[in-house]
Amino acid sequence: MSRPFRSAPMSAVPTLRVVIASLSLLLSAALIAHEGHDHDAEAGSAAPAAATMLDGGVPGRTVVELTSELYEAVVESHGDHIDIWLDRYDSNEPVTGARVGVTLGDAAEVVAAEESPGQYMASIKPLAPGAAAALTLSIKAPAGEDLLGGTLADATPPPEPLTARLGSLLAEGWRWLLAALVTVGAAVVLLRRRMRGRDRLLASFVVVTMCGATLAAWPVPAGAHEGHDHADEPAAPLPAAAAGGRPARLADGSVFVPKPTQRLLELRTVRVEESDAPRSLRLSGELVGDPLASAVVQTLQGGRVAGEGGSWPVLGARVRRGQVLLRLTPSGSGSERASSAAEAARVEAELTQARADLARLEGLAGVVSRAEVETQRSRVASLVAQRTALRTSLSTGGEHLVAPIDGVIASIDARPGMVVSPGETLLTIIDPARMSVEALAFEPVAAGGILRASVALRDGPALEARLAGVGAQTRGGAVPVRLDLVSVAPGLVAGQPVTVFLERALSARGLLLPSAAVIRAPNGERIVFEKVAAERFVPRAVRIEQVSADRVVVLAGIAPQARIVVRGAHLVGQIR
Repeated sequence: MSRPFRSAPMSAVPTLRVVIASLSLLLSAALIAHEGHDHDAEAGSAAPAAATMLDGGVPGRTVVELTSELYEAVVESHGDHIDIWLDRYDSNEPVTGARVGVTLGDAAEVVAAEESPGQYMASIKPLAPGAAAALTLSIKAPAGEDLLGGTLADATPPPEPLTARLGSLLAEGWRWLLAALVTVGAAVVLLRRRMRGRDRLLASFVVVTMCGATLAAWPVPAGAHEGHDHADEPAAPLPAAAAGGRPARLADGSVFVPKPTQRLLELRTVRVEESDAPRSLRLSGELVGDPLASAVVQTLQGGRVAGEGGSWPVLGARVRRGQVLLRLTPSGSGSERASSAAEAARVEAELTQARADLARLEGLAGVVSRAEVETQRSRVASLVAQRTALRTSLSTGGEHLVAPIDGVIASIDARPGMVVSPGETLLTIIDPARMSVEALAFEPVAAGGILRASVALRDGPALEARLAGVGAQTRGGAVPVRLDLVSVAPGLVAGQPVTVFLERALSARGLLLPSAAVIRAPNGERIVFEKVAAERFVPRAVRIEQVSADRVVVLAGIAPQARIVVRGAHLVGQIR
């Protein structure tokens, strides 16, 4: 006879609640994820499109790079429109005023509008998630017409079908099913037995422990989180580049510089070619005033220096030839001044007598000859001049120092009230528009073998120079060399140290580059930056030889036809 079914007593309700909670935990975990796969990203299939990877592994942007012999274009997709940065391939110079026609897939051609110099925008039909379409740019510009082609792909992964998710759940979820069966079986056994309060609590604890042990024993792949395995994924990019639009130095040492940043830095490149570059003789020198346009102001007699008219010369002031700059009061002794006073009295007495004699001779017209009268008049004039000179010397003292040339006051070696000796230099005047360079050569210099001369400033541009002469006598074991600057830059001062390069007929085979393309690395190496992609630059260690103030020849380190940064290289080197 069968036992009638009896419902579970009320004392078993807590145990039943624990079982239901455990089963809910297991089922929710099984529905959320299964081994090796995370569905969080799939649930949000309507999220923004995932980013594609650029050269160098920089995420955050959906871009495609198109290049030809003439142009280089970087196309960035924003869903309903694209931005196009168009540059010259060789020089990285923005192409302005071009007609850019955009064709995407089977759609009709759209003419892009120029939003800023070299940046164009065109509206497109958004691509489906995971879809790709052929992209064609038709370019008409003063540099030439060209056609660029590529593929624009949407990086958003398509949503996984529900059947595939269920199949994957059944294929990988048998362990969860086993845990659920064990839990249910244990709950049934416990519910069918009559237990006291303490036994029911112990049974509930056993059920929860079995669920926890089952979950703890679950095999999870190493290095995974949320059911995702990273074993087959590439290394993550640097956090600095995570936004995709910021410049950053990548893990391989290259530098990622997005196009907008390149425009701000005004980066320019050149494709290097192998050629013969002249070897140069490097000299140390200094700037001096042109000998034909500079002068010194000296005194012929000793005395005390004073300004003219209560003023004093000012450094850098422009002066004119013949302008009085200083006044010198003779600093003679008391006996010398007494002798000068006696001489003045003597001249005054002789002048009085000469004037009386002249009056007498003029009264004897017809008796004395005209020649005697003229001789007496000349004697009177001479005595008057002597008296004037002596009076000036005794009253004001003096010598007036004037500017011998037009120019500016370069240096002042005197001070008001200073007592100077005869021949001492008081002022130096130069013409700033005419400067020369004096250098010393410790090896023979043949003027006929110099092809070109240039001067490099420590902080400033390179200046063209012309060889003026080579000395025939050594000075301290070196031969003096003088050069004239062809053009003078503002702010040059006499005495400024410079480096002189004399290009000779000897040549070296290599790649010619501007000096600004070569920078110093933190380890002391000389490097240049080669542009290997539209937005990626790789540092190259090079061996160079300076051939002029503004040019170097690269002997090793880069290959011909490489695109090397010639403007803004020091800015690229500062990116971290």
